[in-house]
Amino acid sequence: MDITSKYKIVESIIQSDNDLVLTEIESLLGLNNQDFWVDLPEQLKSKINQAKSEVDSGKGISHSIVMEEINKLFLNK
Repeated sequence: MDITSKYKIVESIIQSDNDLVLTEIESLLGLNNQDFWVDLPEQLKSKINQAKSEVDSGKGISHSIVMEEINKLFLNK
């Protein structure tokens, strides 16, 4: 990528007021050291924790079994 394109990108970033875009750029560049878990909604955290508990108690389905079923259903393998 040439220097002119880079400067255009930097200029666009500086002029942007879109927090979502700026946060995504920050994340893409590895400048955000905050754990993603902190930003998740509480309802989603609760569902994730519930799913982890179910797997820990043997109620889950292994990745390999799920992949076998998907292959049979959609890829005719």
